Amino acid sequence: MKVKTEDVPLDDGLLAISSLTRALGGQAQLVDVGSLLWILIRQIVPCDAMALFLPDDAYQNVVVRFAAGAHAHALRGVTRPIATGAAGWVAVSRVPILNGEPVLDLGFRAESAPALRSSVVLPLIDSDAVVAVLALYSKELLAFTDDNVRLLELLAPNLASSLIDVVIAEEDALGPAPRPLAPVVALRLVRSR
Repeated sequence: MKVKTEDVPLDDGLLAISSLTRALGGQAQLVDVGSLLWILIRQIVPCDAMALFLPDDAYQNVVVRFAAGAHAHALRGVTRPIATGAAGWVAVSRVPILNGEPVLDLGFRAESAPALRSSVVLPLIDSDAVVAVLALYSKELLAFTDDNVRLLELLAPNLASSLIDVVIAEEDALGPAPRPLAPVVALRLVRSR
């Protein structure tokens, strides 16, 4: 698919270049990978916002650690108990949700103008561990299709793989957790064997 220069805003292009530069230099952070995902994924699946929910250390909650698009500033840090809301349910069931209600995860934030009216939410899994839950949001009711879900499911293993190293690096930067290992940290043990 060829993207015309005028289709990608200049700010997005500069963000992509700086994120790609850090990634190629081995210094990528979640914001770099998330920014690249946002720039690319909305070209494939039209959407108005994106959130990456990551399981917390004790795997009791999913937390928005990256958000882009509409209401991004209000979405960062949103936390939902595991198995509740769309993202929490997807983290446990590992089954995508098509055209879910954004309010289940975002609460009142979904109702702010422009209101987010539908979502597609799917797990990003690597080595049998949920690395993240990807949620795309739209202002349109029933905006997403079965084809969107199939396409995202095809991309999901690569997306999870692109996230795993930065997630582990960020967890290392935060220091050892006093609680049990998160499934993502346990991946390091599996991969190092």
